[in-house]
Amino acid sequence: MNQFKHYFIVLLIFTTLAARAQTEVFGTVTDAKTGEVLPFVNVYFSGTQNGITTDIKGFYELTSSASLDTLVVSYIGYVTERIPLKRGGINEVDVSLGQDVMTLNEVIVRPGENPAFRVMRKVIAKKEEYDPRNIDYYKVESYNKIEGYIDKMNKGLEERKIIQKIVAAVDSVQPLRNKKGQKMIPVFFSESISNVYNNTNPKHSKEEVINSNIKGIMVDDNSIAQQFVGSAFQEYNFYDNWMDLFGKQFVSPLADSWKMYYEYELTDSFKVADQIHYQIEFEPKNKQNLAFIGTMLIEKNSWALKNISANITENTNINYLSGLQIFQEMKYFPERNVLLPEKVDVKLDVDPILGVYPGMYAVFNLSYSDFVFDRPMPIAFYDIPVKVLPKPSNDNFWVEKRHQPLNESNQQIATMIDDIRDIGAVRAYEDLLYFAITGYFELGKFDIGPYPNIYTFNDVEGHRFQLGGRTNERLSSKWQFGGHLAYGTEDQKFKYNANIKYILSRAPWQTIELVHGYELNQLGLKDVSPEDNPFFYASSRFGTLIKPYYSETNKLSFSSDIRGGLSVKAGVKTEHFEPDFPFNYIPNEQDTGDLRNSFNTTAIKLGIRYAKGEKFLIDGNRKLVVGRNSWPVFSLDYELGLKDVLWGDLDYHQLTANITHFIPYNGIGIGKMDLEAGRMFSEVPYPMLKVHTGNQGIFFSNASFNLMNFYEFVSDSYVSVKYTHYFEGMILNHIPLMKKLNWRLVGIANVIYGGMSDANKSLAGEEYNSTDGFYTLEDKPYVEFGYGVENIFKVLRVDFYHRLTYLDNPSISKFGVKFNFQLIL
Repeated sequence: MNQFKHYFIVLLIFTTLAARAQTEVFGTVTDAKTGEVLPFVNVYFSGTQNGITTDIKGFYELTSSASLDTLVVSYIGYVTERIPLKRGGINEVDVSLGQDVMTLNEVIVRPGENPAFRVMRKVIAKKEEYDPRNIDYYKVESYNKIEGYIDKMNKGLEERKIIQKIVAAVDSVQPLRNKKGQKMIPVFFSESISNVYNNTNPKHSKEEVINSNIKGIMVDDNSIAQQFVGSAFQEYNFYDNWMDLFGKQFVSPLADSWKMYYEYELTDSFKVADQIHYQIEFEPKNKQNLAFIGTMLIEKNSWALKNISANITENTNINYLSGLQIFQEMKYFPERNVLLPEKVDVKLDVDPILGVYPGMYAVFNLSYSDFVFDRPMPIAFYDIPVKVLPKPSNDNFWVEKRHQPLNESNQQIATMIDDIRDIGAVRAYEDLLYFAITGYFELGKFDIGPYPNIYTFNDVEGHRFQLGGRTNERLSSKWQFGGHLAYGTEDQKFKYNANIKYILSRAPWQTIELVHGYELNQLGLKDVSPEDNPFFYASSRFGTLIKPYYSETNKLSFSSDIRGGLSVKAGVKTEHFEPDFPFNYIPNEQDTGDLRNSFNTTAIKLGIRYAKGEKFLIDGNRKLVVGRNSWPVFSLDYELGLKDVLWGDLDYHQLTANITHFIPYNGIGIGKMDLEAGRMFSEVPYPMLKVHTGNQGIFFSNASFNLMNFYEFVSDSYVSVKYTHYFEGMILNHIPLMKKLNWRLVGIANVIYGGMSDANKSLAGEEYNSTDGFYTLEDKPYVEFGYGVENIFKVLRVDFYHRLTYLDNPSISKFGVKFNFQLIL
């Protein structure tokens, strides 16, 4: 969420609305006798193949660019209704279907096997043949339209003057209400045209955004939003066994193990273009599992999926989403024997978060045309996964290129958003939201912050006050200046940081950066970045600091993306280490009388990183990695210390390797593994070694060992493994009573094994293996394991940890309970 900064709101709200063309009809279908809503009813324009099924709430919405006058509503067991429409207009049609006893015999169910199973076996047998991943390459033009709204506001929010002004501005153009009659405020509208390229082996994809038209609160047309209003973040393949949605693994109704997770019913058969089609309804066996309820249409001759409407159930163990519907229409390409999506509609309904913030409603409408299969691009072409092309100068671009024309409602929404942004208080709220989410207050060409570091209190600095900021792309799209100034009332010292970054290239991303600073740090936390982890960094500066030291640093660094997820970095760094705790070392073994309590280092730093399939966006002057990578991410860093170069006191070699991997275990959750190994090959003062990060607070941290004390273990060589398994609802969803709570189990195992050379032990002196000093890990690995429950009241996670080794070390905890607050789906 923090990766998107203020645009995470866009990602939650602004997910895309069904297109409205010249003829539009919407409404709800119910049982005429009982009044109950009817899901999965066939609704289509007479004489066409343009149709849809109602969602789980009985709602449908259907559009066509043609001028049509009749709507057909049919459902097995009910009388088919034919409803006249107003040509070329907007029609709200609620339909009540009466039961038809005669048609109940359309599907004859005899004793024996479920007839839907016979169809499903044929479909599963052919799915690998039709899977889009079987073709080597294709290019397609995509059109994506997005509308996003705020709705479901509580009474207190509706009565606020600013909301009343906004609603008045909306109502002056056209009153907007959701299906429950609640007021809706448009906050986002966009449309985009893109070229999408897909290469199967090796797997690469790229989107070129040809043009975009964006209106939104907190969003500008030249912002990061241009990079994700296309189709790159809207990929759904029901032929895959598992589908990654919102970072969660949903089982497809077309999975190889379909019988294990779903119930199926053959509900209808009919002819479309002289071809027999079967309609099959499906629903999860366990309503809380991450699975779908809906209908699919199968063509008999080919056993190919023609379209599918998939919804989450009201009981699905996922937070804040009260509705999610995916409708996908497939197109068959006989020359390639493959099915590809031709139309995708996704409706998203988000509940009010924590009962304070309003709800959100959005719908994706995505269409594809002009498929090309025989002109593959070179692999280097895919180095930039999302590229925004210069806007065309053609004034008639949208009229010529839209897959469906905008209707009056679409145009009015854009006007409403402009009217809303003209309200002065809304502008102020935009600034406050940006400040709350990013930590920075936007002031023209400058961002002031981050606010978590404005004030801290600890035993060394006393009251610490800090003011910082950075320039943004409004000042320059090439240069970025930043820094901070801080003062402590106890140590009465100024701390500061100044940095200059120059963007050499945006495609590929290349930067060069110069940094100078003087700061108070702690051993064991020197790798924590205030930019990457502002809240954790700020919280670590409260209370009693462990082994605090002052450092003056100078750094010149270069970084560059290379190709296909490969990036490199190189730099030179000097640092003056000045401890605020008892410390000394002997720089020359031949002169034992030469004791020093500080030292300088000069180092060359090199790094390489490989993240296959990683997607990123460019936000102003920053590169942001988005989404969760299904491939492991590898990194390797080397540091060479240079004595007598720029006042350096130490020669050394240091190597660190890291692998991070999210591992989906289909059906039993998701695992996250962090594997790290490091080695200091030289004799250096112990502050230069690896001080393993402990945690003596009440909040758990994924970056630490949660039952290890601060500064308890130090190594010059080590290997660590941290593994967390998120079971989702796999276990608790099946326990009566508990499954209603929607709690989710978590399992944790952290292991580290290391050591220290005799030379470095000797150099550490009394610090080594003493009550007030540190220990090493040669005897055995440090091991802790834990288990926990997350999603308590949707915000709380509680972990229980057990420490299994080094139980005789002083002042340690063998068992601990840690907490954290988190907003998760």
